[in-house]
Amino acid sequence: MLPNFFMRRLQYNQQTLRFFVTMMALGFTIDGVYAVVFNLYLLRLGYDTTFIGQVNSIGLLVFAAMSLPAGIFGSWWTSSRMLRVGIGFILLGSSLLPLVEWTPQAWHEIWLILTYALILAGFSLYFVNGAPFLMGVVRRDEQNRAFAMQTALLSLAGFIGGLVGGTFPELIGFFQNLSLDDPQPYRYTLMLVALVMFIAFLVTWTIHGRVDDLDDEPREIPQTQNAHKGGFTKTIIILIGLMSLVRFLQVAGVGTASIFINVYLDTELKASTATIGTIMALARFVSIPMVLLAPRLIHRWGIGAVAVGASFSTALFLIPLAIIPHWWAAAIAYVATQSFSSLRFTAFIVYIMLLVPKHQQAVMAGAGEMAAGSSFAIMALSGGYILAAFSFRDLFLMGAGLSGLGSLIFWWHIKTSKGWER
Repeated sequence: MLPNFFMRRLQYNQQTLRFFVTMMALGFTIDGVYAVVFNLYLLRLGYDTTFIGQVNSIGLLVFAAMSLPAGIFGSWWTSSRMLRVGIGFILLGSSLLPLVEWTPQAWHEIWLILTYALILAGFSLYFVNGAPFLMGVVRRDEQNRAFAMQTALLSLAGFIGGLVGGTFPELIGFFQNLSLDDPQPYRYTLMLVALVMFIAFLVTWTIHGRVDDLDDEPREIPQTQNAHKGGFTKTIIILIGLMSLVRFLQVAGVGTASIFINVYLDTELKASTATIGTIMALARFVSIPMVLLAPRLIHRWGIGAVAVGASFSTALFLIPLAIIPHWWAAAIAYVATQSFSSLRFTAFIVYIMLLVPKHQQAVMAGAGEMAAGSSFAIMALSGGYILAAFSFRDLFLMGAGLSGLGSLIFWWHIKTSKGWER
């Protein structure tokens, strides 16, 4: 039934469908298998939460640092080329990372840091250029639905990857008589990712350009006054800066939860690997109907109202994650947080894309992803030290507070700019 449900809604051109295939490969890899297994693999290798925070933060800082250049490169060399480069980086990094145990012991830490950073550099190149690519290959009246479908497919792939990440280590351990305290079951699971990314890399070579029939400058922002180099007006620069600040704060909470939820469940709540994988997969699965409702919600309430409401809801559900120390409470809170975060992203990304002319959308997307990556990186790095000195409760509450602040700033922008009407 679920495949038929998606097929009835995948009435897009071949370029869009191929893009969706590669996006699902990324969802399976980054939001699925790696989200569940990577930190657990580091724990089994003998590393503590401080090093885990450092590895994640450095990778996310690379993601952030690459995001704005990725948008600029995409505007120079086309988004479709940057999709291929991004997938290539991820393929290389995911192929090398699980080989760390066969390198000299002195290389282990730097190997893990560099290969994970390579994966996230590729993810940045791909994700930043994915938004303007998709805006270019679908009609204006299909954009909300197309972005909702992209997020739904990303969540579906993350769901499948989460299940694989949760069950494969146990299956490998069972058939090879290995303990789940041993790194080998997690290593072999990560090796599976490289095969998936190789297939995605082949698909990207069939993605070759834009097929849009959209008007080139259908935006509300005036382009004639105070123009800077590249056609950026003072108004557009302020908008890019403000939306980047909002994005930085919005994702702080969900970033904290995404990075440390598996460590929290494993070390504090003593959940099994299968339980952790199921919870993280379920969060992705529940996101699917949520984001598929986005076009209807936007049509009824407006894109600004949906983005603001989902943003506040994301922050709100981080609170029970922090204050109720039981796996079922953590599961419910994490699932709700991820679901509303997916809805927020679907509405927010279209909203900010429509604020600027088409030729500047890649830069807007790049600035937003740079802000998000920086937020994830700072929360990952500080989170490792906060956990060493305080507790998961303090870390999750801090994330909730920052996300709430970002939601307030975005609400203020929507109210003062009459963004409810968009």
